[in-house]
Amino acid sequence: MWSAERRPYLQSARALTARMLGVLKPQALAVVCAAALALSLAPNLTTAQQNAVELSLPEARALAVHALSNGRPELASKIASGLLEADPRSPYAHYVLANAYADMGRSRDGRKAAARAYRYSKIPVQKFEAAELAARLSYAEERPTLTQLWLRRAVQNAPSPQIEAQLGKDFAKVRQQNPFSFSLNGGVRPSTNVNNGADTAQQVIDGLPFTGQLSGSAQALSGVIGSLDGIAGYRLRGTARSRMDVSARIYVQRIILDNAAKIVAPSLRNGDLASTYGEIALNQQFAVGNPGSSVNLDAAVGQYWTGGNANYGFVRLGAGHQWQMNTRIALTLSASVEQRFSARSDIYDSRTLGLVVGARYKLGSGDGVTVSLNLLNTNSDFVNSRVSAAAVRMSYSFADKIGPALVSFGLALGRSDYPDYVAVFNVPGGKQDRSAYADVNIFLPDIDYGGFAPTLRLRAGRTQSNVSRFDTREFSVAVGIRSKF
Repeated sequence: MWSAERRPYLQSARALTARMLGVLKPQALAVVCAAALALSLAPNLTTAQQNAVELSLPEARALAVHALSNGRPELASKIASGLLEADPRSPYAHYVLANAYADMGRSRDGRKAAARAYRYSKIPVQKFEAAELAARLSYAEERPTLTQLWLRRAVQNAPSPQIEAQLGKDFAKVRQQNPFSFSLNGGVRPSTNVNNGADTAQQVIDGLPFTGQLSGSAQALSGVIGSLDGIAGYRLRGTARSRMDVSARIYVQRIILDNAAKIVAPSLRNGDLASTYGEIALNQQFAVGNPGSSVNLDAAVGQYWTGGNANYGFVRLGAGHQWQMNTRIALTLSASVEQRFSARSDIYDSRTLGLVVGARYKLGSGDGVTVSLNLLNTNSDFVNSRVSAAAVRMSYSFADKIGPALVSFGLALGRSDYPDYVAVFNVPGGKQDRSAYADVNIFLPDIDYGGFAPTLRLRAGRTQSNVSRFDTREFSVAVGIRSKF
C-alpha cells in the first residue's frame, strides 16, 4: 500500500523529523561520544578530537536530520541512542530511531520505536507522525490488524480533514487485505416499553373484555435497554471473483427497569428480561455479471438464551443475489430456512421460511432511497407459533450533512397473522397484528475518536391487535457508536 512514491499528504521521513525538531524545546547539554561519529563529522580531526565530540541537544538533533537526509541511518541510530541516554522518554529520539530502523529494513524494531515515540509525544502532530510511521512499518511486517490499529490512532491526530480522509481510504484497503475482520456495535436506549408489553392491564379479545387483569410483567414497562453486537470473521480463501469466510457473532441485550416499572411488576428482575444470541456462520460469495453484483450462500448454527436460560438452538441455510444494475440502482433477493430446536419441549420446535426483496436507488443529488419487503412463514406443532408475516420498510438518506450530522429516516409497516391462536380460548379467525414504526437516524462524523463517531436514533411506533395483550406503543432514544470507515 505504501509505495516508493509516497502520497502527497505523506511527507518524507526526513521532512517529518525536521518538523519534529522545530516543535521540541531545547534541553540540557548532552555528550554524544563515538569514534565513528567523530570520523563521519570531520575526517581531518586529530585522534584526541575524534574520541569525544561535545554537542548540545539541538545540535545533535540537527545532525540526526542531516544523517537521515543523506542516507546515513546507522549514524542517525547512534545519535538517537545518545539522545536517549540523556532522556529515555524523548519522543524525538525514539522517532529518529524509528526512521533509522525503517531505512535499514528493520521494520519490527522501527515499529516499536515509533510506538514509544507515540506514547511519549504530547503534541498532536508528533502523535500523528509517529502513528503513521508505526502503521507503515506494521504493514511492512505484513501485520494488517496492527496496521489498522495504528491507522486509527493516526486518524485521531490527523492535522487536516484531507489527511483524515486519505487515512480512511488506506484503512479500507488494509481491511480488504486483512483475512481477519472485526465489528463491534453497541448502544444504550431509554424506552417506554422495554419488554414489548401491553398498553393496558385489561384483556380484550375481538372487542370483548375478560375478567381479570394482565400481570405487571405483561404490561408495558419503562427503563433502559443496553446492547452490544460483536462479530469476528476470518477469510478462509479469496480470489478476485470469490471468497469464503467463517464468522462468530455474539449479541447481548440487557435491561434495567426504572422505579415506575418496579412498582408495576415488583417480582420481575432485570435478569429475567436479559437475552443473548450467538452463532457461527460460513459464507461463500461469488462475483457475477456487472461489477458489484454477487451471489451469496451461507449456513449458520447458534443458540438463543433468555433470562439466563437456553431458549432454542437453530440451524439456518440461506442464499442471496445482488444485482448492481448501474451506478444508481441495486436490487437484492435473499431466501432462508431456519430450523429451531426448543430447549423446553419438542412441541415448541419450529421451521421458518424467509424471503427478502430490496431495491436501492441513488438520486442525482447523491441522496439514497431504499425499499425492502420481508416475508416470513413459521410452522410449528405449537399453535401460537404458527404465523405468516409481511413487512415493508422505506428509508431515505441524505448524502450531504445537515449541520454537523448525516441524517436518514425510515418507515416500517407490518402485518402478522396467527391463524390458530389461543388466548383464554381459541380466538375466532386467529390473531392479527398490524404495526407502524418510524425512526430518525443521526450520525455525527466530526465528533469522533480514532474513526469512531456517535449515533443517535429516535424511534416511535405502535402495534395494534385484536388481542389487546399485543397492543403496544414505544418511544425510544438510542445512543451508539459507529465506524466512519
